[in-house]
Amino acid sequence: MPGAMTQAGPAKLCRKCKDKEAVHNIRSDNFCSECFCQFVATKTVKRLEVLNRDKRNLHNGRPNGSKTFYSGLSFGASSSALIDILEQITLSRLSRGKDASFALHVIHIDTDLQDSSDTAAAPTQSIPGAEKRLDLWRARYPRFTFERVPLVQVLALNTIDWAALQPPPHDATASSEITERTEQAARPTTLQDLRNLLANLPSATSRRDILELLVRRLLIARATASWKADVQTTDKPSGKTIQKCDALLFGYSTTALAERTLVETAKGRGFSLPWQINDGPVDDGEGHSLPLYYPVRELFRNELVQYTNACQPPLTEGGLIVSAASTSSGTDQASAVVSHRELSIEEVLTRYFADVEVNYPSVVANVVRTTAKLERHGHDEDGAVDASKGEGRRSAGCRVCGMPLDEAGNERWRGEIGRLDGPEGRPRTGMDRLCYGCDRSIHG
Repeated sequence: MPGAMTQAGPAKLCRKCKDKEAVHNIRSDNFCSECFCQFVATKTVKRLEVLNRDKRNLHNGRPNGSKTFYSGLSFGASSSALIDILEQITLSRLSRGKDASFALHVIHIDTDLQDSSDTAAAPTQSIPGAEKRLDLWRARYPRFTFERVPLVQVLALNTIDWAALQPPPHDATASSEITERTEQAARPTTLQDLRNLLANLPSATSRRDILELLVRRLLIARATASWKADVQTTDKPSGKTIQKCDALLFGYSTTALAERTLVETAKGRGFSLPWQINDGPVDDGEGHSLPLYYPVRELFRNELVQYTNACQPPLTEGGLIVSAASTSSGTDQASAVVSHRELSIEEVLTRYFADVEVNYPSVVANVVRTTAKLERHGHDEDGAVDASKGEGRRSAGCRVCGMPLDEAGNERWRGEIGRLDGPEGRPRTGMDRLCYGCDRSIHG
């Protein structure tokens, strides 16, 4: 059971060093802060070794064999802990006289959709809050490069069918010509369009689902964009050249992956779990296969929250992370009386797993380990099937989330709930290439 030691009585010594006082009780063992941080780093190193061994997935053309990882940063406890762990791994190698085994470029997708032009902001407030927070990260981790990418940039992606995200026409007898003309004009282009698109979705779960899909697809697109020969990005604050991405890292803990397993299954995307939960290549929708790995997948969320307090200096000080309180007191949060009507399914399961993680951690781990055994059948390993249909358009995946389609399974889901027709009663056509999860998120 992960947690800080609070019991009264004689102080216990750390199980590993047997010298310092134990302040963390992790998986039935007592650790001092230093040994606990080493335990977390060791778990992460083992997962990075899996990535290093899987050389066939690394897009590494540099002669010295150095690697460049891209990592997502949400300012939450798990992704923040991952950045600090990677820094400690680098420092450990340098202290032994070795070169750093990788360079790290950190990307934060800014989901703040507030337009500063809508308010009379003072000149000192013109810099986005996320950019100010990233300046703190740059100061603490000068070896790494950091980049803020506004979510509105996702509108430039041609790998998402934006017309499919629009509400269906009320007139079910609309001619195909009118429908086609509407779809051509439906692509959002401005921040206000993006706000309207999310606001028009039918529920809190739908809005959370589509928002997370857009963030994921933008992260993947930003990583694969670095492979283009005519694109060379320079980090302005440091002046460093950002190298091409060899692998994308996500800071998902065991708890987060267990939550996502149940969430995506409940939404009808169970077929895509091997691509969403497991390490391995994913397709960016344009024919590029990107290695995506979860280095902290064998650590519980509560352990990573404790790490943010135990590392030196603590990540919880200085405004580096948004808040760790929401994930550190799971029992109180789970027992709070709330109206589930305004909660997304992700929030409901986060509350549920906050309690399960403390009392039954083996259950959480078994969910992820079982999912990891699922194989990617019927598709290329990265999720693609056929890129020859259409003019380079990859017709195999869902037009919104990009995940592989299980067409027979999707129709079975629809048939069991009496929805064999398309949205608004229209006949389902070949253009309705949405997975069941995206169909329900968009149309309710």
